[in-house]
Amino acid sequence: PSRTAMKITFAWTVAAATCPGQEKLLPNPVDPSARGPYAVGAVLGSIVIPNADGVRNITVEAWYPAQAGSEAGKDPLGYDIRLHTPPKQRAKLANASNVTFQSCSCYRDLPIADGEFPVVLYIHGTAAFRTESLHQQAHWASRGFVVVAADHPGIQLYDLLNVVNLVVPPKTDQAGDAREILQGLAQAGGVAGFKMLEGHMDLQRVGITGHSAGGMACRDLGDVADVLIPMAGYAPVAKTRLKSTLVLAARNDTIVDYPGEVLAYKSCDVTPKRFASVDALGHLFCSDLCWIGASAGGVVQIAIDAGIKVAGAFKSLGQNGCAYLNKTEGTHFLDPKCGWQFVNYASAAAFEEVLRCDAGMADKLTKIKSEMPIPAGCPDSVVFDFQEQLSAGLVV
Repeated sequence: PSRTAMKITFAWTVAAATCPGQEKLLPNPVDPSARGPYAVGAVLGSIVIPNADGVRNITVEAWYPAQAGSEAGKDPLGYDIRLHTPPKQRAKLANASNVTFQSCSCYRDLPIADGEFPVVLYIHGTAAFRTESLHQQAHWASRGFVVVAADHPGIQLYDLLNVVNLVVPPKTDQAGDAREILQGLAQAGGVAGFKMLEGHMDLQRVGITGHSAGGMACRDLGDVADVLIPMAGYAPVAKTRLKSTLVLAARNDTIVDYPGEVLAYKSCDVTPKRFASVDALGHLFCSDLCWIGASAGGVVQIAIDAGIKVAGAFKSLGQNGCAYLNKTEGTHFLDPKCGWQFVNYASAAAFEEVLRCDAGMADKLTKIKSEMPIPAGCPDSVVFDFQEQLSAGLVV
């Protein structure tokens, strides 16, 4: 059968494996790129973190498995990325609402489904925001994870744009923020606005992933996570709790050099460890940033056209590997959906192998080049490379 047909078959086949205590969780499709059985809810919260400079007030959001059918009759949630710009710059974008909108297959404040769900913490990259990888965040939540992400002070888009308004950004500490957020999730009232999630998060099973600087922030978090998935962020180091790592990269990334990523993986002392890379995409392969505003030349060009000159400083970072450049630059980058499929498949498999005790996902990863369903318009060669070392003496 064709790989498109394979996708349909897998979507109707579910995996029965589950960890102790997860008996109430619905089984997932065995194809890790297929959307899961849950509607996705979203809840907004905040956390105050004391530090040497006073406090860090951090906006946090969670996407979570919701009760079946609870989304009926409700409008899907959407995000306006202009809210991640300071008021002075936001005013210049007053007429850009249609092209700065980020839609989501999720719904605000749905009732959470029954059960205790593993937790995935996402850490965004430089000049980004908590919904940077929204397609992946909603995908994980649909497959039975509580997914949490924050706007990280000092490195978020708002703070970096605010420099031109002579506002000094706060200190950046993404790894420290991640640790504090996990501690907050473990305490009643630890994250304001998250009361509905209390009693539904299994913090004995935690995955952490991040993109670019957020991926690099994963490096030393193996003492608070069972699975680490840095994306365009090199590789982590072995620590006591860490049970698995998956390094995701893009062959045409010119922000975080691809040969450096391969070397980081080979030098990584974690076992089991896996490496997967996507072809014909760049640094933003695992995000929505090549998709938001693509019809208007992308988010960076939208800002430049609106007179926000500082946006030009982020041009190489904010457009790296985007398909909308093909018409003007003669490049041949793939549609963002090709990268989303790659990341959804690989990351869900790696998380579920450990956090849902689904041993069958190991085989899905090993066979990613032949079994990952290929979306229409994407080539069969989307997966450029896959490597794994499942024990100290086994290298594939």
